[in-house]
Amino acid sequence: MTHDSIDPTAETHHATPDGPSRGRSRFGTFLKWILIAFLVMQLGMRLFWDPAVGVAVVNLITYSQIALSGLLIILWWFCFSPLSRKVTLPIGLPLLIGLIIWLASIRSPDFDGDMVLSFKYRWEKSPQEILQEYQQTSEVASTEKIEQVAQFSPEDVPAYRGIHRDGVVIGPELRTDWESNPPTELWRHPIGGGYSSFSIVDPIVITMEQRGKHEAVVSYDIETGNEFWEHRYPAYFNALGGPGPRSTPTIHQHAVYSFGCYGDLYCLDLKTGKPKWHVNVLQQFQLPTTTWGMTSSPLIHNDHVIVNIGGLKHPTKAALEQQGNGLVAYKLETGTFSWKSDGLPDPNLELKEFKTGVDAVEGIQGVTIPGYSSPMLAKISGQEVILNFDGAGFRGNDPNNGKELWSRPFVAGDYINVAQPFVLDDNRVMFSAGYAAGSVLLELKYADNKWTQNELWASTQLRSKFSNPVYYNGYVYGLDEGIMVCLDPKTGKRTWKGGRTELRGRYGHGQMLLCDDHIVLLTEKGDLVLIEPNPERLIEVSVLKVLSEDAKTWNPLAIAYGKALVRNATEIACYDLRANPNEPSQTSENEVVSAEKSETASQSEE
Repeated sequence: MTHDSIDPTAETHHATPDGPSRGRSRFGTFLKWILIAFLVMQLGMRLFWDPAVGVAVVNLITYSQIALSGLLIILWWFCFSPLSRKVTLPIGLPLLIGLIIWLASIRSPDFDGDMVLSFKYRWEKSPQEILQEYQQTSEVASTEKIEQVAQFSPEDVPAYRGIHRDGVVIGPELRTDWESNPPTELWRHPIGGGYSSFSIVDPIVITMEQRGKHEAVVSYDIETGNEFWEHRYPAYFNALGGPGPRSTPTIHQHAVYSFGCYGDLYCLDLKTGKPKWHVNVLQQFQLPTTTWGMTSSPLIHNDHVIVNIGGLKHPTKAALEQQGNGLVAYKLETGTFSWKSDGLPDPNLELKEFKTGVDAVEGIQGVTIPGYSSPMLAKISGQEVILNFDGAGFRGNDPNNGKELWSRPFVAGDYINVAQPFVLDDNRVMFSAGYAAGSVLLELKYADNKWTQNELWASTQLRSKFSNPVYYNGYVYGLDEGIMVCLDPKTGKRTWKGGRTELRGRYGHGQMLLCDDHIVLLTEKGDLVLIEPNPERLIEVSVLKVLSEDAKTWNPLAIAYGKALVRNATEIACYDLRANPNEPSQTSENEVVSAEKSETASQSEE
């Protein structure tokens, strides 16, 4: 038989992949299609994503895809790669060990308002360590200055965003050419975490901070930045945005009223910081805190302090039905419970000893929906009302007993209504939120002992995610998912939207105030921007870097006597914005408001 001969009795064998080879091939194909699907999804989101939703969801999806792709690639390389172990292990193990070391070196992840991810590393000093080092060498402010505080001036800012909570502050002429004549930095130093703003009664500046495992109400000297006093209590709240208290204390007469993330309501002596009384509101009503903590800044009305704790979300009702409506009032002098609105259960009035921080709400179940705005007083249709924009909607309440006068359901995201509502005139009120919710203008009228509401328009052309808009000369100026816009409240349409350059109009989720016919805006990246309000175009007058980009700036700024107080979760600074720093205040003697008068009296006089 020749070598070309074929034995007809011999078995014919066909080459087929063995089990492991078939598994590697299938997993490789699966991985390939997963990566292609992710790339197609990314391309589709970049081209067709609805801008009304914002970019935060896009970024979260992207990070999830990166993490899942990374895990699948590691699994394929070590378990399903067609290469031999002699190749995969020497290459893969060092890379895997390096990845593990990098992950272990991360102290904490951090997200900005658009969910852009950054990292804090273990070799970097923590903000708490930097603060402790500063406190060891810092000077204490002279208490003699505090003893002189006896009167409030219209240029003081005793409450969140000003006495009316509308972002309008009274002050001297501001310098405008910051390039040739930049504002003077008066002082700067480290600060504890949190997103509180400032209340100011010259020379006292009050804010809240996270100091270790304690929330702290802290008093500073506006002239030097030195500390007058602090009051701290055990409380550590930490959410996706970072740790620390979120609300702003209120100064009234000779007391400071503060509200912590876990419901701790304190009345402190303005001059010493010593507690006069303390109530844990959530413990008294047996409610849990909300997702990002209590942020309601205390509101003073006559002889009461009022806070918004949200009320329980009804387990069986639809999201847009009546829920929330959780205002509660306490006597200013004693902290004694006075009244509540209908969204709250009955309080435990037998409770005499109140816990602080997480201990006060340990084990409490349920869902509260206070939102993240603060109640504010306003005159609508000739009637004094509380405007309360909670997580479930916009409502009016009687400031004397908390009775609900009207409500308009409005839900943004996970009950995330943040920005303050604002009054356009006697009976028109506007409110806005992010997460594609947009803005609404209501016409409210009171006649024949009843309230009526008429929705004039609803628009998605201004979505105020964290930022508070301002109203000036018939137009609304605000940050639409981080981009400056001007809105015509007659139509709900934009007259312009900020440009596409790196900074011009693209300010992130910052905050703004109206002062001296200008908008003073603090961007999310720590730039102070002076803007001339103009309904035809964006006019940036000047820009100055005042805070580091290493930490997001979510804290609302405050301006008093032409001095701008700015902070984020790591540092605080004070800038003199006055055009003529050597001139005395223009406040006349007959404009001075006695510290013995209430915030309501101040509003009615002005």
